[in-house]
Amino acid sequence: MTKYVFLDGARIDSPRELHETFAASLELPDYFGRNMDALHDCLTDIFEPVTVIAVNAELLREHLGHSANAFRRLMADLCEEKEGFRFLEEPFDDA
Repeated sequence: MTKYVFLDGARIDSPRELHETFAASLELPDYFGRNMDALHDCLTDIFEPVTVIAVNAELLREHLGHSANAFRRLMADLCEEKEGFRFLEEPFDDA
């Protein structure tokens, strides 16, 4: 069964809130370090497919500040290396 993470840039106002959203949505372990490296490690440990859906993406990037580039790299890396991982960002591609 696919697990979903919904990221709304209008509601996520900091990198900490981003990590809290992932932790709650995917029931990440208590030891999750709430940083990009720890997020990568936890996401690669999930065996089910994961789809991350980002809406209000421009606001999300703005709210993440200097962490926005690291987050986008992380999503791109996971799409390439983890089977069943998808990152969909608004505006969505029709294909």
